[in-house]
Amino acid sequence: MSSGTPLVRRFPARTGAAVRLEPLLIAVLATAYALLFGGMLLARTPPFAGQDEAFHWQRVLQIADGHILAETLGPNAWGGPIDRAGYLQMLYHIDRIQKHGPVDPAEAQALSDHLAAQPPALEVVAFPSSASFAPLAYLPQAAGVAVARVAGLGPLGQMQAGRAGNFAVYALMVAAILRALPAGRVAVLALALSPVALQSACSLSADPLNLTLPVLLLALVWRLRERGTPIGRATGAGLVALSAGLGLLKLTMAPFAGAVLYLPAAVAGGTQRSRVALGGLCLAVALGVAILWNAAYPFVPGPYWGTAADPAAQLARLRADPLEALRVFAATVRDWAVMWWRDGYGRYGGHPQPWHGYASDRWVLPALWVLPALALCDGARRRDPGFAVGCLVPAPAYALLLLVVFWIGYTPVGGATVDGVQGRYFLPMHALVLLGLAAAAGAWHPAAARRGLRLALFAAALALGGAVLVEVLGVWGSLWPVAGCCGG
Repeated sequence: MSSGTPLVRRFPARTGAAVRLEPLLIAVLATAYALLFGGMLLARTPPFAGQDEAFHWQRVLQIADGHILAETLGPNAWGGPIDRAGYLQMLYHIDRIQKHGPVDPAEAQALSDHLAAQPPALEVVAFPSSASFAPLAYLPQAAGVAVARVAGLGPLGQMQAGRAGNFAVYALMVAAILRALPAGRVAVLALALSPVALQSACSLSADPLNLTLPVLLLALVWRLRERGTPIGRATGAGLVALSAGLGLLKLTMAPFAGAVLYLPAAVAGGTQRSRVALGGLCLAVALGVAILWNAAYPFVPGPYWGTAADPAAQLARLRADPLEALRVFAATVRDWAVMWWRDGYGRYGGHPQPWHGYASDRWVLPALWVLPALALCDGARRRDPGFAVGCLVPAPAYALLLLVVFWIGYTPVGGATVDGVQGRYFLPMHALVLLGLAAAAGAWHPAAARRGLRLALFAAALALGGAVLVEVLGVWGSLWPVAGCCGG
């Protein structure tokens, strides 16, 4: 017996050390990965090569110049005066990209220096696809541009500073989400570091806040449910403010404010009436802000992009034969579901080839299974079936909302499937699924095996994402052959 006693004592100590070591290893891996690939993407992604970056750049310039509201320039057209140097720099790159060849960094830098030496000037430009958006998701990029201007950088340096500002705020938002979440942290972190999400964060895109702000609200609601104590007025006001922020993002983000309804009555004021009042207020604020903004800027993408969309006719068809619309949506999911995953995980660029493509399926497709498996290993100490259902049930509803929006605003009447839906639009839905799985799974035992599996799956997720980004950076290196960042 005496010979076995030390072994019994040592085993819990080793287990405790492993429990403490696993989160540290995950944090080190995630930080190293984000700094490595985030830094390389910022340095080596060609200017305006990201998805819709040229349109985002024009809105960023407008906000950086102090023009928060876009001007009406005609039917279905908004824009206004923006910095002429930044606009001409963008046109130079788009012209080179449209010629399907590489861009000379030295020539681009020379143009930036030349434009920076010219007297400041404005040019009135129409860019309704981004001018119609509220300014919230462009504030990080605009702040970066403003800092670069104070530092005396030219338009190329300003563009890179805008990207850096976007990445910095994205990192802060992800850190806030991880701090708020009671569980599911590792799965959400893996999603946040997935290739397309990280590429968007290192670009001028509005997508980073459109992903992180809804997930932050979900994380806070889950944390408050887990804590179980009544919230104060300050917390309630914070939830309302976050809901207003959702209303200032893409229209499809506003319904996420309904997550506040998941707060138990004991947490949201002590009565069912107070719970419904707080949740209803948050949802009403989000939807009200979104409706008011989109009423002021009723941009319809189909006519702008020449798809022959007719929203009025589509709505009439929906009222006349809703089952036919559902058949179109079902056919769209059947034909495009796998492609949406490829597009939302392995895509790079937003221009004609070779400035656009997809990473190999040998990296992209396994990640579809690794992320949910990771979420199942990442549950809280106790299961939360209510929150799990509150995430998993709305996930397909969010996908349906996307299809409805693009069917009405983008798809030509009579189309067999819905057009215009891109994979990255589903990132908030993926977050819902991962959080729902983590809430449903709980902390299954043995804990040591669960934590070991979680670490292994997280490492696998980073390896798959890293392989995709290596392919992406290889393409960018051939099209934008720089030794480092350009500065002027």
